[in-house]
Amino acid sequence: MAPDEWPQRLVQFATWPDSEQLAAEHLLPELEVGAAEGEIAQWSFLRKFPCWRIRYEPTDDRASTRLDSLLERLRAEGLVSEWTVGIYEPETVAFGGAAGMKLAHELFHHDSRHILEFAAAVREAPEAPSLGRRELAILLFSVFMRSAGLDRFEQGDVWARVAAERQGTAVAPVSDRAAKAVRQLMTVDVSATSRLVDGGPLAGLADWLATFEWAGQRLARLHRLGRLERGFRAVLAHHLIFHWNRLGLSSEDQSTLSNLAKEVVMGTSESAASASGTAADAASLTGVDTDTINDNTAAENLRNKLVDQLKADGRVHSDDIEAALRAVPRHVFVRQSKPGATLEEAYADTPVHTKFDSSGASISAVSQPSVNALMLELTEAKPGMRILEGGAGSGLFASTMGRLVGEEGHVYTIDVDQDLVDNAQAAVEEAGFADVVTVILGDGAVGHPEGAPYDRIVATVGAHGIPSAWLDQLASDGRLVVPLRLRGSVSRAVAFERDADGRWRSVRSAMCTFMPLRAGVADDPRRLVALTDDGAVKLQFNQEQKADEALRGVLDQPGTEAWSGVTFRGSESPEYMWLWLSCSLDNALSRMEVDRNGAGASNLADGFRPMAVAEQSSFAYLTLRKAGLAEDGGQLYEAGAIGHGPAGKELADRVAEEMGVWDRGFRERDVAFEVQKLDGAPPVSAPGRFAFDNALNRIVIEWQ
Repeated sequence: MAPDEWPQRLVQFATWPDSEQLAAEHLLPELEVGAAEGEIAQWSFLRKFPCWRIRYEPTDDRASTRLDSLLERLRAEGLVSEWTVGIYEPETVAFGGAAGMKLAHELFHHDSRHILEFAAAVREAPEAPSLGRRELAILLFSVFMRSAGLDRFEQGDVWARVAAERQGTAVAPVSDRAAKAVRQLMTVDVSATSRLVDGGPLAGLADWLATFEWAGQRLARLHRLGRLERGFRAVLAHHLIFHWNRLGLSSEDQSTLSNLAKEVVMGTSESAASASGTAADAASLTGVDTDTINDNTAAENLRNKLVDQLKADGRVHSDDIEAALRAVPRHVFVRQSKPGATLEEAYADTPVHTKFDSSGASISAVSQPSVNALMLELTEAKPGMRILEGGAGSGLFASTMGRLVGEEGHVYTIDVDQDLVDNAQAAVEEAGFADVVTVILGDGAVGHPEGAPYDRIVATVGAHGIPSAWLDQLASDGRLVVPLRLRGSVSRAVAFERDADGRWRSVRSAMCTFMPLRAGVADDPRRLVALTDDGAVKLQFNQEQKADEALRGVLDQPGTEAWSGVTFRGSESPEYMWLWLSCSLDNALSRMEVDRNGAGASNLADGFRPMAVAEQSSFAYLTLRKAGLAEDGGQLYEAGAIGHGPAGKELADRVAEEMGVWDRGFRERDVAFEVQKLDGAPPVSAPGRFAFDNALNRIVIEWQ
C-alpha cells in the first residue's frame, strides 16, 4: 500500500435513513477506542449512497482487526447488509498538495467525530434546543473562513464556487427573514469566551467550533508560506463540499444554502435561493449577540481543566507546583509570542511553536504543559530561592518559578534573540511577575554571574555538554536541571547535585527533549541525511556521530529482520533500552524523521520505531511486532531491528543482540549519571558503565 493510501471500508447499512445513528452508536465508540489505544492515528467518513466510506490511518494491524470484527458482527445482527475492503486514495491535488492534504485529514478526523457525537446527542435528547444541520452548515464554515482571514467578499467567492458546483432547481429571490438569519449565522461571535459558547446555548459545540477555528488558522498559514499547490479559495470550497457531505446535507440543500449565502454576501439576486421552509425558517439563534465575556474567566476554566488532567496523568505531584500552574496565565505568554492564538491552543497539552528558521524548522516554542510540569518537579523551586534559567523563550517557565520562589526570591532568565527577550519581558509584565523575574539578552551557556550564587540553575534548552559557568555559579548545595542529550538522539532531563565527595551526580531524571542550544559557546549542531530518494525518511546525526551521504537511497534496498526476544507491554516505554543501545552501539542511535505522505516512507515496516543506527552505507531501524499475551491478558510486543544496505543484516543482528544483553543483565537496574572534568582520570571499566567525552566535559552513564 502506498504511503498516501489508507485502508477503507465501504459499509452499506441495512437502511440508509438509519445509517448515521447506527454509525454513532456502533462505529464511533469502537473507532475512538482504537484511537485511544494507539491502533488508529486518525479516521473519518464520507457518505456516498448507498455506502458509508470509513477511512482510517492504522498504526498496526490491530486497527483492521478491530474494525472488521465489528462490521462482521453488525452484519450478523442485520444492522449492516454488506461491507467490503477497499483503498482510500486522498484527493491531494484538490486539497492543495501534500501539506494541505495532511491538514485536511486532521480536520476530517475531528469533524467526523463531532458529527457522530452530535447525532448521538440529538437522539438521546431530541427535545433539547440545538441548531439544525443547515444552521451548522453555515455557522461552522463561516468560522473556518473568518479564522483563515477571508474578508466578506472573499467568503462570498467561496460560497459562489460551491453554488456553481451544486446547481439545483430554479431559484427565487431571498426573503428578508432568510437573509437576516443567514447573515447572523455568518457573523455571530462564537469564540470560546462568547456568551453563546461559554456556558451559553452553544456550549456543547465549543470543541467543534474550535476545530474549525484552528483549521482556518492552519490553512491560512500554509497559504502564507506558499505551501498550497492550489488556489486558497478553491481549497476552501473543496473543504466546504466535503464538510457538507459529512453533515449529511442533500444536493438540494447544498444548492439552496450555497446560493443563499452567496446572495447574502454579494447581493446579486441572480440565482439566490429562497430557503422558505428550509434553511431560512430554521436559522434562528435566540439571544445571539456579539458581546463577549471577560477572557479571564474562560482562561481560568481551561487552565484548571488542564491542571486537573496533568494531575490525573501523574505529571503533577507537588501541591505548590499545582497551585503555581493554576495561577500563572499561560495564554498571556502564548499570545504575546503568537498573536491570535486561541485559548484552546494555549491550554492544550501540546507545544506552541512561535519562531522558525529560514528552512521552516521551529527554533522556539512555548513548551508543552506536561513537559513544564516535569521540569518543575525536577527543579523543586522553594520560596526565597534565586534561580537562573537558560532559554527564556516566552517567559512562562520563569514566571511559574517566580510564583514558586515568591517575593523573597528571584528568577533570572536569558535568551539569545532580542525578539524573544522583548516578547518574554512584555508577557512577564502583563502577567504580573516583573518584580520577581528579570529577562536578560545573552548567551545562556555563560550564565549570569552578577546574580550568582544560585540555588537552582535550569536549562529549558537542550544541551550536549554542561557549560562550566553553570556549575561555577551554583551554590554549594545547589541543583542543576538540564535536558541533556546523552549520546546520539537519546536525551533525558537530569537533576544534578554535588555529593559528599564533590562529584556532580544525578538525583532524578526523566525522558525529555528540548530544542538545542544555539548561537553560543555550547551550540549543539545536527544534520539530516536522506535515506530515500524523495527525502521522505531522514536520519538525524549529531556532532559526535559519523554521517555518510552514501546512505541516500538505502531504504530502497531489501531489508533483513532480526528479533531479540525482548518484550514490552503496549504502554511500556522503551526509553532505557534506547539509552543502552545508544551507549553500546559504535555510532549511537539516531532519530528518524518520517513524512508519511512521501512514497519512500512505504518501505518502513508497520511497527517501526523512530530510532535507528547507521554505519557507513548501512543502517538498521528499531521495530516491534506482536508477541502474544502477558499473564494478565495484556498485549506484548517483541523488539527487533530491520537492516538495509550492504551490512544491514549484520547491523540488525548486533542491535537485537544488544537488546538481549540489556534485558538479561540491566533491565531491572537503576541508571545514574555523573558529570566529570575532561582532565580527570577516566572511570574504571565495568559492565553497564559507559563514559563519553564531549567538548565541555565527560558524561558517565551507569546501570547500578
